[in-house]
Amino acid sequence: MERDMLPDLLKEVQDKFEASYGKSEVVRRAFEELKKKRATYATANDFALEVGDILADALSSSVTGDKLPDGKMYYNIAQRLLTDTLGRNFELVSGYTGQVQEDLNRSANIGLQVQVPEINQDRIDGLVNRLSSEDEFSKVAWMLQEPIVNFTQSIVDDSIKVNADFHTKAGLTPKVVRKESGNCCKWCRAVVGVYNYPDVPKDVWRRHNRCRCTVEYDPKNGKVQNVHSKRWSNKQSELLKDRQKLNVESVDEQQQKRYNRIMKSSGAVYGAWNDKNDEYGIEREKHAEMYYEQVRNRNREMQVVRVAKNSSFSVSDVEKIFDHIFINEHDLEEGRKRFDPNYDMAESWRRLTEVGGKNIQKHDIIMLHHELMELGLMAKGMSYDEAHNQTNKVYNYQMAWIEWAIKKGDL
Repeated sequence: MERDMLPDLLKEVQDKFEASYGKSEVVRRAFEELKKKRATYATANDFALEVGDILADALSSSVTGDKLPDGKMYYNIAQRLLTDTLGRNFELVSGYTGQVQEDLNRSANIGLQVQVPEINQDRIDGLVNRLSSEDEFSKVAWMLQEPIVNFTQSIVDDSIKVNADFHTKAGLTPKVVRKESGNCCKWCRAVVGVYNYPDVPKDVWRRHNRCRCTVEYDPKNGKVQNVHSKRWSNKQSELLKDRQKLNVESVDEQQQKRYNRIMKSSGAVYGAWNDKNDEYGIEREKHAEMYYEQVRNRNREMQVVRVAKNSSFSVSDVEKIFDHIFINEHDLEEGRKRFDPNYDMAESWRRLTEVGGKNIQKHDIIMLHHELMELGLMAKGMSYDEAHNQTNKVYNYQMAWIEWAIKKGDL
């Protein structure tokens, strides 16, 4: 029975990889930047390219035709070889990008869990099939060079995709940036630019051989919705508004209205609007405007006393909070005006004013803390934006709401 040559081959590749990885200045600098909390996706790209180059060198110098049965790369050998080596590259790069994303989230004051992509098995399978497609290994030996680097760099792109997608679902508007590297080709230059996720052309994520262009994402560049003026800003909502002006409905909108009517007749809508039954936030916006007006017209003292009783805040503090949210005008970006009605804050106030307060959530209490601290800072001369951002470092209502919505299955 012929001896299995793969274990020895894998050990040779691994030994070469580890020796080069341990001596790499690029790797050392990447982890130094990570330790200093200065690493970005550009750093992650450099790290991935280096890891890909190291593996490509180890593979191409170790795997030669004279070591393979009949000088051919058989399917089972290719499959085991690449599953092992590319799997380790995936762990290294996805682990590094995960730490980068965690630091970027923290820097942007985004308390969301880092998302880790799945390994692109289809891509590995494609490499395996191509490697085993020729009778002579020499005809496909090049597959263990640049395609290995390309695969490793794509792990960074996949990390960006899953995190940008998660941030979009959480109400952020991520911006993905494709940058050229050096004197890039005409095709690459055509896809260079800044894109609002998810409206990113597929070619932005693609690379030809020896392409060193980068795809980057920094959550600080994505506009975080202000809880006082929550507007869903994407191309779909803009298209919706355009159609509304023309009194034109799509089939999807007709179905959505039918669904909304069913929900209303069943009594399920009150407090239950989310992205699944109100994709564009239209119903939530209408409800918030109506509810804010009702709050202003109700007995102020009764509401304040009930919130104070349910929350352990003093009556005087709740009075200040009430006026800050619903009554007072503020110097905002759009001019001096009241805060825009917000559905989630309306729901928080509703729960806080219920008799007994049995349905109060953690983020409802955080809202009270946030508003009280914010109005105090504004009273000391801070602008609204400064006070809001400073308060978010201590009491972040939006992030607390996002965590609750995720647990509830609304995001």
